[in-house]
Amino acid sequence: MTSMMTLLRTYPAMVIICVLAVGFSLLSPYFASAGNIEAMLGANAVVLIAAVGMTVVFLAGGIDLSISTVISASAVLSGLVMGATGNVALGAITAVVVGMLFGALNGILIGFFQLTPFITTMATQLIARGVAFVMSAGIAVKGTPYWMLDFGFMVWFGIPALTVIALGVVAIALVAMARTTWGRHVMLVGSNAEAARFSGINVRRVTFSVYLFSGAMGGIAGFISIANLGNAIPGVGDTLLLIIIGAVVLGGTGMAGGEGSVGRTVLGVGILAILTNGLNLLGIPFYDQLIIQGILIFLGTWMATRFGARRTA
Repeated sequence: MTSMMTLLRTYPAMVIICVLAVGFSLLSPYFASAGNIEAMLGANAVVLIAAVGMTVVFLAGGIDLSISTVISASAVLSGLVMGATGNVALGAITAVVVGMLFGALNGILIGFFQLTPFITTMATQLIARGVAFVMSAGIAVKGTPYWMLDFGFMVWFGIPALTVIALGVVAIALVAMARTTWGRHVMLVGSNAEAARFSGINVRRVTFSVYLFSGAMGGIAGFISIANLGNAIPGVGDTLLLIIIGAVVLGGTGMAGGEGSVGRTVLGVGILAILTNGLNLLGIPFYDQLIIQGILIFLGTWMATRFGARRTA
């Protein structure tokens, strides 16, 4: 019992994942099958990439409410370019550039004009959503090259190709945060912006960079969503914002900045992915699932705060 409590205090997200996985395996024989695990991994690649961007923003002490609709706008514009040219590479570049443009807008307004992150990114969220629906006329953008459609079903070494790309993004972010000056500056700005400023760190430039990074992640997620869904859907990101934030918080990254990591977010995404998949297999209605997810986020946040505070005490 004591060792279990120690494990729970040290790795709360990992314990939750194990409990959920064992529980759903007992309740549904299909849960632990290779086909279901493969489907679960592929379906959550978009959320994982976007959550990486949100995590970095959280670590710097900010928030990016626009990332969900940036996914939509990037997907639509990328889909239009691919439909017109048949060029997948050009579509990928378009998605990333669109995401970075929205990220740059957030970064300039928040970093250099000192506007509130919540209000600024909420306004950008509306703009990006409007762009997605205006450019697509509110319907799915067709004409996606067949290679892109096939890519969404590819499996590399037993892992969906989309998941491999998402894990590659995670690896790059982990190295950037742990091994680069930029990563250290992000953590310092999130911990104490004034102290960081007195230490000679250009806080405005760091703030700009994290929103630019988040926008790029939104662009990549938008491009990946086309392969996942088969077409560019203008409302693809509408329901993802709370899932993305929930995954980051469940992983233990605090919204106050300076506490957490990209690695923890991977665990947070894993918790919500297992929970959603398991509840679907059990036939739990969608709105009941939302209630359960909300309660789990409450519990996860409480555990991260309580046990995280003990570890740092």
